[in-house]
Amino acid sequence: MRKRLLWTAAALLLMLSPLCPDSTEADCQITAAGEVNVISSQFPVLEVLSKAMRSCEGKGLTITYDFLPRKHSEADAALALAFSESTIYDLIQVANGSIAVPQATGQLMPLNDLVDKYRDRYAIEEATLIRFGGDIMAVAFQVNAQHLFYRKDLLAKYDIPVPTTYAEVLAAAETLKAKGAIAFPLGGTFMRGWNIALEFINIYLAMGGELFQAGSAEAAFDGDKGVQTLELMRQLLAYMPPNALLADTTMVMQQFQQGQIAMANLWASRAAKMDDRTESTVVGQIEFAAAPAATPGGPPATTLWWDGYVLPKTMDGDPDLAFQVMMEGLKAEVVEKHNDAALWLRSVYKPGPFAKGVVACVQAGAPSYPIQAQATLAHTALGNHIEGYLRGTDTARAVLTDAKAEYTKLAKENGYLN
Repeated sequence: MRKRLLWTAAALLLMLSPLCPDSTEADCQITAAGEVNVISSQFPVLEVLSKAMRSCEGKGLTITYDFLPRKHSEADAALALAFSESTIYDLIQVANGSIAVPQATGQLMPLNDLVDKYRDRYAIEEATLIRFGGDIMAVAFQVNAQHLFYRKDLLAKYDIPVPTTYAEVLAAAETLKAKGAIAFPLGGTFMRGWNIALEFINIYLAMGGELFQAGSAEAAFDGDKGVQTLELMRQLLAYMPPNALLADTTMVMQQFQQGQIAMANLWASRAAKMDDRTESTVVGQIEFAAAPAATPGGPPATTLWWDGYVLPKTMDGDPDLAFQVMMEGLKAEVVEKHNDAALWLRSVYKPGPFAKGVVACVQAGAPSYPIQAQATLAHTALGNHIEGYLRGTDTARAVLTDAKAEYTKLAKENGYLN
């Protein structure tokens, strides 16, 4: 409940906070020398933050910014190494899905003293601070969620209402297919592994499913709601391009930009790219709404995320210097200069049309992605198996049973189950 309230508060900040006057990005305030190594995922806003942090280089300060591989299995391995005893990194970008394990295993450095020291210099706001108990473990910079992107021109042309449920999505897809309006009515991030598992979790939770037995780490995703989730995913897959089971976020974004698909649940952080005239052929034609509900009257079939940075406990560098580099990237001037690059958590952020889908998801009661170490293991196990059902090589019950068996093995190895 506390984390749910945090999300609601963050959403209200996006919509209601007083706006500060425009300003230009200020000069770097760091005067100390040293070396800071950073690693993160790679999507548009992180490229902005990379440039903002690296703008502090010079006068004895060296900043190296590395990006994780796009493939999630490779990124997970690199992230595990980044938190290891032999880490070369001083700052690591995480989300609520990737912070759980390093937090549970004591690999993060509490930031309370550094936040207190630099709160006034960088106008650090409470909505950006991720706390576990009394400890601040991360500084977040944006909210994100998958929500409905759709071709408003095609829906208008064929008099199709904006879908609010997956039943309506399927009906709209059938109409577009029958009319020959577009080659493939739907897209989806159905790549094996992390992507397809998140699609399952989004829909499964929206159907009222629970990943674990109440009060336990025992898996609960292999029941009837799990089967219903997979059946819905197979129905959606029938309207997607032939390579849909290879599609990650970037591929689906490009499918939209090239006019190949008409609807998909896609990350809000890619919304602005729909109107990038250097990449997109559908500028002005993509609109945004809440993710469809899996059941009538249910919550949107998506989960809310935040992205932020942490300091690994095993870092060899100077925590004070690393924290300053982080805050130079996250300061208000960067948000003001790059307002549309993200759904920022700072109160200077001015929500624009690209924020519409996430705000709609929050207002409709979308849940936060579970911040549980065992949820990461369940996510991995599901991603390794459920593709078999969508390819038609296994039954829904069989792939869920196999995923549960893998999860149980992982949970026992990691001490979450006896």
